[in-house]
Amino acid sequence: MRKQLILLSLLIGVQVVAQKKQAVIAEKPIFISSIEGMKEYSLKNGMKVLLIPDASQSNMVVNIIYNVGSRHEGYGEKGMAHLLEHMLFKSTKKLGDIKKMLSSKGGNANGTTWLDRTNYYEIFPSSDENLKWSLEMEADRMINATILQEDLDKEFSVVRNEFEIGENNPQSVLLERLVSTAFLWHNYGNSTIGSKEDIERVKAKTLRVFYEKYYQPDNATLLIGGKFDTEKALEYIGKYFAGIKKPARVLEKTYTVEPAQDGERFVELKRSGDVQTIGAIYHTIPYAHKDFAAIDALTEILTSDPSGYLYKALVETQKASSLYAYQPNVRDASYLSFTVNVPKDKSLDEAKKIFLSELDNIKNKTFTQTDVDRAKSKLLKYIDNTKNNTINLTISLTEIIGAGDYRLWFLYRDAVEKLTLEDINQVAKKYFLTNNRTYGVFIPTKEEERVKPVEVSDDNIAALTQSYKGKATVEDTETFESSITNIKNNLIEYKLSSGLKYAVLKKPVKGKKVMADFKFPVGNATDLKNKSEVGYIVAGMLKAGTTTKSKEQIQDALDKMKSDISFFFYGQTLSVRLTTYEEFAVPTFDLLQDLLTNSVFPESEMIKLITEEKTNIEANKNDPQSVAFDEIDRRSNKYANDHIFYSASPEEKIASLNKIKREQLVDFYKTILGANNGIGTLIGNLDGSEATNLVAKTFGSWNSKSVYEKVQPVYFETSKSNDKINTPDKENAAVAGKISFTMNVKNADYPAMVMANEMLGSGGFLTSRIPIRLREKEGISYGAGSYLNIPTDNEVASLGFYAFFNPTKVGKVEDALADEIKKVVTTNGFTAEELKTAIVSWKNERKTSLGLDSYLLYLINTKLNYGTPLEDFETLEAKVDQLTADQINNVIKKYVSLDKVIFIYAGDFAKK
Repeated sequence: MRKQLILLSLLIGVQVVAQKKQAVIAEKPIFISSIEGMKEYSLKNGMKVLLIPDASQSNMVVNIIYNVGSRHEGYGEKGMAHLLEHMLFKSTKKLGDIKKMLSSKGGNANGTTWLDRTNYYEIFPSSDENLKWSLEMEADRMINATILQEDLDKEFSVVRNEFEIGENNPQSVLLERLVSTAFLWHNYGNSTIGSKEDIERVKAKTLRVFYEKYYQPDNATLLIGGKFDTEKALEYIGKYFAGIKKPARVLEKTYTVEPAQDGERFVELKRSGDVQTIGAIYHTIPYAHKDFAAIDALTEILTSDPSGYLYKALVETQKASSLYAYQPNVRDASYLSFTVNVPKDKSLDEAKKIFLSELDNIKNKTFTQTDVDRAKSKLLKYIDNTKNNTINLTISLTEIIGAGDYRLWFLYRDAVEKLTLEDINQVAKKYFLTNNRTYGVFIPTKEEERVKPVEVSDDNIAALTQSYKGKATVEDTETFESSITNIKNNLIEYKLSSGLKYAVLKKPVKGKKVMADFKFPVGNATDLKNKSEVGYIVAGMLKAGTTTKSKEQIQDALDKMKSDISFFFYGQTLSVRLTTYEEFAVPTFDLLQDLLTNSVFPESEMIKLITEEKTNIEANKNDPQSVAFDEIDRRSNKYANDHIFYSASPEEKIASLNKIKREQLVDFYKTILGANNGIGTLIGNLDGSEATNLVAKTFGSWNSKSVYEKVQPVYFETSKSNDKINTPDKENAAVAGKISFTMNVKNADYPAMVMANEMLGSGGFLTSRIPIRLREKEGISYGAGSYLNIPTDNEVASLGFYAFFNPTKVGKVEDALADEIKKVVTTNGFTAEELKTAIVSWKNERKTSLGLDSYLLYLINTKLNYGTPLEDFETLEAKVDQLTADQINNVIKKYVSLDKVIFIYAGDFAKK
């Protein structure tokens, strides 16, 4: 009896414990508020939750943000936040190998670190299972990351490799030097990627202390965006996160304030490079400050192509080739940077003189209401486009949350809408002072006006955001299942009498957005001889002005309609991409028609574009990645130098650009371009008659005078080589590899080749063989893998390889790449278990792709162009499901041999 009572009491005790445990699990996030479709919740442990449902999506994203970045690093900790970001993709005590799990799930995943925050996100096809797994995984690595010394020993080399890749770019290094000189005390002056010495010396136990301090629920905000069941999401959040205790430690606020700059500062950087660069930094304010939007608008007024004041003074006069500016969205007093690229055949001193003179004169300029309206249109277009892409919005809010609160994004939008000319003039006079600029020397002065740093406290941000209600919104409730069957059911194909084939996918897109992608194949081998660069420049100038509108008016119209039109020409195809909204569809297509039929190609714009392109070519002439990939194209494609597929050297491209005359552009435009052999796809909630009217009016009478004959690529067999090209004074190196063979997508071996590439180097989240070997096991490469090119209407196929690494590791990279390829093609090959995992990951990635409008445009255009049935998408998956490891091993051995692979290595291999 006593025994039974003891047993009963034990059972009761277990039940009580279970009930307590269940009570913790059952805690659901507490609703706080809803603003314009964003629903805010919180947990008792301090974790914040933001849900952004979008029924029109077929994907979802889970994004968790920790309020820790380089701003929070102390002595000896430089780069620790970024290093920890890498380490949290290793393993956890509960779930194990994070990268392996992400690989098996497919989808897209990443982690990023910046000044104020670190984030991790996963994009998956919408399902309860994917949502549940992602939340469980994020909760697990919040508190259970293993952070093993053996993993750290490998990963620091990868992070160092990432650091070295950045060191190859003189423009980014100059910006880093300017920022570090401008910020003497505040941590914004430190590079987020960190000190190489700190990265190499930090121990796992030290990293763990940092992790346990900052990776906690009270320092995190969890976002879920896209299509998901809200109640299930709240249930899963409660289940996996509510049981994590709020830590006893108190996170002290950072309090360092950068003193007011007391004189212009100057930086000189001397390195290997081919393009001269001028930069300037001004201290500004936190993202939460009321002046932030005005400074962004003023930046647009100064730098926009073609209306910007700085742009006109430097680029339009051809003193410089390009100009851009940047103001990061950060928590503390920020900065505004300007960067100007000057071709090596132009005077750096002259450009510098004009640049500084224009900057000095900002506070004295007479800006206009037209300037303000133009800047507001551009900023509001960007804001609307971000808001109406829920996946991107959910990730973009990372910066805003790091800056203090997600509602600041709405307040920023409201501030942009309310901007006045007075606001612009006020910030121009307040912040653009010479002694607030990093460029110069010390000059003794008396009672000089200085720009003092502005602090925005947490209480200030709370006061700004807590009572904010946002605007009234109409919730998008229409859904769309991204399956081949549903795509077919909502797709209608048409053909104009001129020959243009197009399709309309009737699909709800958030914000009533409309997207279109057209491909116009033109000309023939004879008519296009020696015209590769001409075609490229023509496409680049189709927004440079028409008989009815100037370049400035064209850009203003696009910004006011929150629309974009882009052109690109390669080979014998003009690509046209358009995004707009239902209410602006007609005027946007009208504008497109004007650009295609009435362009005038101003001489001055031609010179600017050619100068910019030459400068870009010069900038990449000694970049290891560009050198390796450009050279392998030249070695593997032996076309005559007048052929449209000829791979020209940088010197040849520059020589071709120098020969271009305006008359050639006009002739190409009038005789070569036309829509009569084209295809195109529109996506949006347009009915067939609307789309037909738009397409017929825009393209119906735009026909090419040149006879179209498709130029098919020629097969050139590759032969073994292993060559090195020296690029002096570059911190990072690159290798590109390639083998050519004959195959197209109809070949019986195609499915096996796809999966061979998936397992060798392109699949999963860094879990295929090449990245596992070079990055995970040996830590000698930040990025490595393979890629496959199998055409539809010809048989010129190839398999490529790549890796980025420290030049001192070239021997190890050579051995590792060759060894991994050799293992597959000559010895043991892939295993059945590898194949099983790879198929799951590959199919999940494809399902994610079906939820992306950009992929749907590609898929439908492929159908129109080649007659490829949409069902082939599913047929390929069915064929892959039937594959065995032996079949794949036989196929890759059939087509790939180390005796035929070209390897090109580029880097400073004299480094020790």
